[in-house]
Amino acid sequence: MNGYSYLEDTQELKLEPFRDFYQALAEAKLKNDQDFFKLNDFIQPTEVVKLIKIMTQHPTDLSISKYPLAHYLLALINTPSAYQSNALKWAIFNTQCIELLNSKEHTATVANLCRRFRLASTKKEYYWLYNFLPSLPIELEELVKFLKNTETENGELFDKSKESLEKTEMGQLAEIRVIYTYAHTQSERQKRNRQSNPNIPKPSQTDVKKTLRISLDGEKTYQTHFERGVAKQPPEDKTIEKVEDHNFEFNSLEQCSITAQINNLKNKILHQNKNELMSKPNPRVFDLPTAQYIMQILLEQAENSPIHTLLLFSVLSLTHYKDLPVFQKNLRVSTKNKEVSLKPQKCFFKQSFEVSKFKDFVLRKHRLNTVNSFTIPLPQYYLENLSQLKKMDGVEIDSKIQEYLQKINKGLTFQLTTQNLPRLLSDIALNELEYELESKLLNGESVQHYIPCHYSSTQIVDIINIYTQILTLTVPQLETEYLEEFSNPHSFGSQQTPNLPFVKSFFHQLDQRVREHPNPFQTLNHYSIWLWHICMLITSARPSESFPPNLDYLDLDNQLMAVADKEQRYSGTIGRYLPFNDYLRDEIQHYLKYLKYFLHLTKAYLSNEQVQAIHEVFEGERPFLLFYDPQGDIRNLELSDIQKFCTEIALQRNWTRHFARYFFAQYCNEDIVKGIFGHDEAMQGLFDRYSAFQATDYDQIRTAQDKLIEILELKSMSTFNGIMIK
Repeated sequence: MNGYSYLEDTQELKLEPFRDFYQALAEAKLKNDQDFFKLNDFIQPTEVVKLIKIMTQHPTDLSISKYPLAHYLLALINTPSAYQSNALKWAIFNTQCIELLNSKEHTATVANLCRRFRLASTKKEYYWLYNFLPSLPIELEELVKFLKNTETENGELFDKSKESLEKTEMGQLAEIRVIYTYAHTQSERQKRNRQSNPNIPKPSQTDVKKTLRISLDGEKTYQTHFERGVAKQPPEDKTIEKVEDHNFEFNSLEQCSITAQINNLKNKILHQNKNELMSKPNPRVFDLPTAQYIMQILLEQAENSPIHTLLLFSVLSLTHYKDLPVFQKNLRVSTKNKEVSLKPQKCFFKQSFEVSKFKDFVLRKHRLNTVNSFTIPLPQYYLENLSQLKKMDGVEIDSKIQEYLQKINKGLTFQLTTQNLPRLLSDIALNELEYELESKLLNGESVQHYIPCHYSSTQIVDIINIYTQILTLTVPQLETEYLEEFSNPHSFGSQQTPNLPFVKSFFHQLDQRVREHPNPFQTLNHYSIWLWHICMLITSARPSESFPPNLDYLDLDNQLMAVADKEQRYSGTIGRYLPFNDYLRDEIQHYLKYLKYFLHLTKAYLSNEQVQAIHEVFEGERPFLLFYDPQGDIRNLELSDIQKFCTEIALQRNWTRHFARYFFAQYCNEDIVKGIFGHDEAMQGLFDRYSAFQATDYDQIRTAQDKLIEILELKSMSTFNGIMIK
């Protein structure tokens, strides 16, 4: 077997039971046709409930076309009892056939097989397939012969104007016959290989898989999985190494060696982590004297040399010179994320970002950021000089550029190239002016490589002012009046950040629901949902089923909360400590007091089993936010509960995180914001080995949290006793 690769993507969507279910089917043995298979032998009833819930709640994310195998397994679970035993037998047979096929070459083939048997399990008009197919067990070769004979016999009957099967049914049989033929061919090939090398021990299997993972925040990360072991080994006995990367590709030599892939990938990641710091000690980073020296030369020569003008515009637009529209007829170049125009009256560069958006169209009018791009003008008085380049040959231009760069390099301590030249201004913004986020924005850093860009909210006028500061510091000789004439009132950034009036109104409505609801059971639910949003907003944590955590992970005295809301990364930590202010500490205490009151209030209505969850909260055995479900049990609050109770407002679960990022960035240092958001570089997270974070920095965060409470006018539940306001 190839490691159950067809269900690799189920990890992203938390469909692991499908993977376990599939593996159990693939490892089952079909001994004789008298075997009676039960669903519970392969999957637990609790897992069935969980899977059905996931599949019904996320129909768009789990489309049939994207996850055909998962939908086949779900259909198998829902097969009518009369057909279920036979359907399970064929599922065992099919999974073993699928494991014979290459996951890349036969993706469509597997999808077709899954569709045929999914329909046979769910729709009456397709039930005939289970009755028509021969009894199991059967050899692949015999099954292929049976299907071929069926086609031949039915074709002969058709010639005589008689049919045993309809045309559509014959088409379906022909489809699965082709699939089983592929599987049989592959099976025979493997047999021949084993026979030709009988004494060679079975080698250890190493599977290399690259996956794209998207969190609830919409953050994209690429991971490479190295799985070592024998195919038939259970997963727990295999060695699985997981490395988070940026979708690195292996060269031809690395492709031949798994060890080389692992070592080189780790080295690349460490190398990238070092470069991403872009700090002053990094020899590849422009320091201020070097930047000033380079810009002085370019500016002095620009009036007489079109080549120097071209390099100057490469710096000013943070664009490689070959990507400038100098040689274009319309003097405009536009790519997916960047546009440069060198026309009179329209001389600018425009940087765009792929940011998350509100899915609900109605919510778009409540966006804080109206655009996802910013535009910065360029000096027009050099355009005439640039136009002279049209008379020059491209090869001549490249040669002149290298010649001039070599001359400049004589006065430098590191190598100036056409590749690092566009980064000059962003390096100065980071290391001299300490504008980390803005330096990434100016450089057009992808949100995949610098996650804070995913959440950022910035006034366009502010980014232009910072750009002006950089020029004033780096090249004071340059006249920047053209920048002062440009103004833009809009803000750009995350399209999932609501504005302040909307957030105030939202929390006011949540508060009213708690205080005005007469039913204590519904009050508990509204109270939990309100406090969940408060926790999310103040701590800026990622939404997850385990947040807020157990009381054992809360330090109310020191006002710290331990969270593990993101998967462990290579060379990183799995969790972090989040500070919270007096307001949240008090509200958690009020909520716990309310739980005791609720327990007293409902002791005549609920059994000990029904309220067991409340006792477990105080014992630190489960997350402290609870929910009263329609079945009459008290359980933990789930993310789906929040969606159901906030149906009139279709907000994404992580909207509080986007808003918190915008707000805290106004009052906190960027390094601190990255720390509480879990966006630190490798080994620089809170309290990690190379972290510059100090315990006193928590005070800065708590001060910002206090201001947030004040601005949103959030009330306390200290006067609320569960039924009415005192």
